[in-house]
Amino acid sequence: MADAYSVKSGEETWEPFAAGKVTWLRNDDDVQAGIWLCTTAEQPDVHEAVFEANETVHILEGRVRVEIEDGPTVELGAGDSASFVKGTLGRWTLLEDVKEFFVYS
Repeated sequence: MADAYSVKSGEETWEPFAAGKVTWLRNDDDVQAGIWLCTTAEQPDVHEAVFEANETVHILEGRVRVEIEDGPTVELGAGDSASFVKGTLGRWTLLEDVKEFFVYS
């Protein structure tokens, strides 16, 4: 088992994701973490999904709106972070192409 995980900019290995692509920093039974890239062309409409795990995000570039069913709507831009609870229904809208660091726990 590795004691440290790292990805250096320019050395990422990208994989297709539900929309866009992802590079994994860590992807095991305990934690999934990585960087997600997605364009408004790849996800032009509202994406509705139930959070399958607790999800924490930090927006590196771009802007996104997340509407939580029976809860708040948050707009996140570069430098903003948010955390969402497992089992919550969220509606994601990309307002700009986005680059996001995420952690599923």
